[in-house]
Amino acid sequence: MGSWTAATLKALHHPSLKDRVVIITGGGRGFGWLIAEELLKAGAKVALTASRHPEELADVKTQAEAIAGPGRCITLRADVTKWEDCVATVDATVQAFGKVDVLINNAGRGTMEYALGGTTDSPGKRPKFYEIPAESFRTIVETNLIGVFNMSKAMVPVFLKQGRGKMFAISTSLNTMCSPGMSPYGASKVGLELTHRTWAGELKEHNIDVNILLPGGASDTPFITQGMVAGEVGKRAGQPGSTLLPGDVIVPPAVWLCTDESNGMTGERIIAKFWPEGVEPKEAIKKCLQPHTDLPQIM
Repeated sequence: MGSWTAATLKALHHPSLKDRVVIITGGGRGFGWLIAEELLKAGAKVALTASRHPEELADVKTQAEAIAGPGRCITLRADVTKWEDCVATVDATVQAFGKVDVLINNAGRGTMEYALGGTTDSPGKRPKFYEIPAESFRTIVETNLIGVFNMSKAMVPVFLKQGRGKMFAISTSLNTMCSPGMSPYGASKVGLELTHRTWAGELKEHNIDVNILLPGGASDTPFITQGMVAGEVGKRAGQPGSTLLPGDVIVPPAVWLCTDESNGMTGERIIAKFWPEGVEPKEAIKKCLQPHTDLPQIM
């Protein structure tokens, strides 16, 4: 059971989602699958990728067919840090569905990649930057930033040929970016947001919308391990003392960004936690837009 009312989710099912084709990287669990699930219910077709946990793809393929029937979901083992995998993902999706309308860059890596002594059952210690292995720093940046570049670069020629397209990436809160011990993860997300602001300007004349979407805080998905926050994944938000947002907090704005109603919305930073219940989506998304500044500032 999700955290949104049936009416709120139903309102997201815009007619333009019928047969809309969406690629979601990291689609085997967490935000990726939650977004895919609602898109399938709205009539879209999805291509889901995974690299580290490919066994999850068989499960989501079964769930997708239960929701939408056969032929509306393909799953691909692909690593966004490998250029050839990104090209193959786009090619396979076009071959399966004839087009791609939306790219959601969701795949990413977090602090467990470099936490000292961290395990599934223990979050470990957040190290200072000079304690982080160089390989760990590189892995975060290669997945969260270069991987998004790879997928976006592979995708844009198809969008240019079609004369339209949409893509957005999942970022994180400003507090998380700047917290001690978060420099590899934070730096990757700062770079992600800067590239998307630049790409939005470069692609606007081609009717390609480029945005950033973030939950607005730590959310109850497998990305936050039980070692970090105790309790069963998916049931920790709303518990006494818990500061976690519901795992599906990102679903309404993510789905709405895939519709024609968001055409022309580009270069935006969209914070999901501000999406209100009981409000028409075209008005609800306005509540999530972070005000623009001419020049973003870190310090």
